[in-house]
Amino acid sequence: MPRIAQNRTLPEQVADQLRDRIAAGEFPVGSLLPGELALAAEMGVSRGSVREALRSLVLAGMLGARPGYGTFVTATSDVAPALARRVDRDRTADVEQVRSILEREGARLAARNASADHLRGLREALAARAEAVDGAAYAAADIAFHRILLDASGNALLAELYRGVGGNEQALEHLNSRDFPITSAPEVVEIDRAHQAIFDAVAARDPEAAAAAVDRTVVMVHAWAEDNR
Repeated sequence: MPRIAQNRTLPEQVADQLRDRIAAGEFPVGSLLPGELALAAEMGVSRGSVREALRSLVLAGMLGARPGYGTFVTATSDVAPALARRVDRDRTADVEQVRSILEREGARLAARNASADHLRGLREALAARAEAVDGAAYAAADIAFHRILLDASGNALLAELYRGVGGNEQALEHLNSRDFPITSAPEVVEIDRAHQAIFDAVAARDPEAAAAAVDRTVVMVHAWAEDNR
C-alpha cells in the first residue's frame, strides 16, 4: 500500500485507496466491489481494516451494501452524497435554479464531448420514455436520459454536483404514483419533443442549441409539474 500520512489509521488509508480507485473509474457506479477477503489479500491488510474502510465509504454515500448481494459503488466521489444531505428543502427555488444551470452547462459540454456510447444511451432513454405505460416507467427513463446527458459532458464533478442536488428526480417524484398512459398527455408530447431537441443538438455538436433546448425543456417541465401537483 502507498505510504500515506502517519496520522491516518490503516482503515482510513484503505478507504483513501479505494476512494482513489473508484474516482479513477476502476470500479464504475453500479459495479460490485470484490469481497472483503479478496480486497484484504490484494491490499495486504486485515479483513477487519477492509470492513471498517468499507463501512466508512458506505456512510459517506460512495458505497451501498445489500445482504446476499455485496458492496457496490453508488457515487464516484463523496461530493454529491454530502451535498444531497445538506440540501435545504425549504430552499427549493434555489436548488431548482442551480440544477437548471448545471444541466444547461452539462448539455453545452455534452455537445462537444459526447461519445458514440453516450449518444446511443440517450437515444435508448428517449425510446424508453416513448414506450412508458405509467408514470414510474416514464420517470425512470427521464432520469436515465438526464444522467447520461450529464455524464456525456465529460466533467465528472459537474455530473456529481447535478446528482447531489437531486438531478431531475425531485421534479418527477410525483410521477411515481401515477398509473395511466402518461405519454398521451398533450403537455408530455411537447416535453418529449423538447427532449428530442436536446438530443438532436448534442448529436449535431451544437453547444448553444443544446443549452437553449435544455432551457426550454426546464421551463416546460416545471410548468407541467406545478399544474399536476
